Amino acid sequence: MNIFEYKSYKTFLKAYCDSERGALTRLADAANTQKSYLSGCLRGKGQLSLDQAFGIAGYMNLSDQEQDYFYLLIEKEKAVAPALRRRLEGKAKDMSREAFRLKNQQKDSLIVTEGDSNMGLYYATWMSIAVHTLASVPQFQSVASLGKRLNLNQESIAMIVNYLEKMELVKKSGDKYRWNSSNIHLDDKSVLIGGHHTNWRARAIDNIQKNDQEATHYSAVQSFSEEDFEKLKKKIALFINDFNKVADPSEPEDAFCLNIDLFRV
Repeated sequence: MNIFEYKSYKTFLKAYCDSERGALTRLADAANTQKSYLSGCLRGKGQLSLDQAFGIAGYMNLSDQEQDYFYLLIEKEKAVAPALRRRLEGKAKDMSREAFRLKNQQKDSLIVTEGDSNMGLYYATWMSIAVHTLASVPQFQSVASLGKRLNLNQESIAMIVNYLEKMELVKKSGDKYRWNSSNIHLDDKSVLIGGHHTNWRARAIDNIQKNDQEATHYSAVQSFSEEDFEKLKKKIALFINDFNKVADPSEPEDAFCLNIDLFRV
């Protein structure tokens, strides 16, 4: 369960109780209160105190960020003045949006920021990233095999692997160039991000024109509410997190590209 998907702490706790047998009793014990009182709270009769919430947060092993959001939701529901309630709702919305920013879904990755000036060439075209990624696959670790796989001349491949070696992103062993880094992701505020997205969407267009039957391409233009726009962005962020959980430990056999876009027309 992800607390940042919820706008009400009561809805969050009810969903948790529905998911586990005996959860209500355990939460009441953690809050040092009666089960009947907590049950009434979740049905709309009264509010949890912050001390009670602190006990529940500890039992549920919420992170510092999750706890701050949990307490904020409680303060929001306790607020009487409309202006204060709107202010707290705005803060909760901002915290939820920040939690689902894509860079926060890359928990085990190196995030490239503005200070990493040597990475400019890496993101200048799609080729350096493609060669670097393929270097994790045993059958694509030579200049010749990389050139054939990407349909590039060997002179271009040689220049790229030399650059990657200097950046310590690959390690040379004989005539092989092997992956030598953690996963890398570009900060979403970087000046390089526009070119990076453009490069890989251009590759997607190339793939569409090749009529690659193994690939998946989907485009949809629809109208929906602002609330559902925010909801869909969160679902995409969660999918990316799930994607990484599958892709990161997967045995490298080839390189693939995932592009996802959701924007106002």
